[in-house]
Amino acid sequence: MGLGLATIFVGSAGNVVYAQYSNLVRENGLRSALAMGAVPDVKRTEKLVERPDATRAIEYILKPQSDYAYYDMIVGNHGTGKTTLIRHVAHQLDGVLYVDISPNSVSDKTFAEAFAKAFNWTSATSLVDMLLSYWGINAREAADDRALLVKVFKEFRHQAEVFEKNKGRPPVLVLDNVNRLAQRNPELLNILQDIAKDAADDRLFITVFVTSEGQAPIQMLGRSASSRLGDVIEIGDLNDDEAMDFLCNKRAITESGARDIYGLVGGRIGLLARAANKLNSGLDIPGVRALLLADVNKVLQKAGMKVGGESRKAGLEIASHILQNGRISCEDFYRISGSNKQGDELLSKNIFTTVPRSEWVFFDTKPMEIAVRALVENSSDKTTAVGFPEARK
Repeated sequence: MGLGLATIFVGSAGNVVYAQYSNLVRENGLRSALAMGAVPDVKRTEKLVERPDATRAIEYILKPQSDYAYYDMIVGNHGTGKTTLIRHVAHQLDGVLYVDISPNSVSDKTFAEAFAKAFNWTSATSLVDMLLSYWGINAREAADDRALLVKVFKEFRHQAEVFEKNKGRPPVLVLDNVNRLAQRNPELLNILQDIAKDAADDRLFITVFVTSEGQAPIQMLGRSASSRLGDVIEIGDLNDDEAMDFLCNKRAITESGARDIYGLVGGRIGLLARAANKLNSGLDIPGVRALLLADVNKVLQKAGMKVGGESRKAGLEIASHILQNGRISCEDFYRISGSNKQGDELLSKNIFTTVPRSEWVFFDTKPMEIAVRALVENSSDKTTAVGFPEARK
């Protein structure tokens, strides 16, 4: 009997010490998630395109003032290099937690798991649970998907309070690729936007939503929580000098080849890199052009812009206006589309693009502009088949 009680006492004392040690390690891990360098840098910084204006703008919102009471948004279409820039800047700062929403982390459960991993979050070690476990009893119940998210955010709020007390400014939560939530889990995006608004109201932490143009910004701007939207930063295409520097000095393309590529794809860095890779692999410029136009024509087919498609009539009229004027006002875009809902649907199809708080709509990419120009010029509708000036560079 005495030996049994002694065993229980020693085991219990050991569990107490272990629980305290485990929770201390856990706390240090949580705080390290907001340390300088915690955000993963880009793997190949030699390929990074220097963009001083965009870098300064990103750094500004990742180091908010103590009294800042808004959440922010960084918008840029796929291939503009926004994620690369954000990670590179955030890696050099403290107080930034970066969560990448991958295609596999769009459900409530997988997002919560991705958030927990980025935050170094694990459940706290409970002495009661350890004692029960010592006797072979599992006291933990499987938490539902939403409960896990609540627990992680509760802990992040606590760590945000600690950081603000020590640093005199709120930490920043960067949620990258939220456009994937708009497509596959819009309810979760609504919840995250509400959390961001409440945190901004409380001046607890600042959320930065990173997204491509289209569905996610449209959804978020249509909700009352948009009243707390602060800065909107657009990461656009490279200008002529930046594109030429990238192609010639970082991708070893000749100046004449670089000019040909820039004329084909414009300043979209993702397309510049793809075209350069194809050119370096032996494909000539006509071959690169055919490859890129084949891709955008698939987009046009899926969007209903080909003969008999549901978006063809409105799309061609809008395209005709942009080709003649370089852009179209949002007011005219939605009027021609037929309704706000139809206009939003057309914007989500990656043919046309705009950004929050802009009054103008443009073509999504230069290859899309080239392909749509061909559609308009070959259209039997004489109201759209007119002569056009040179395409916007």
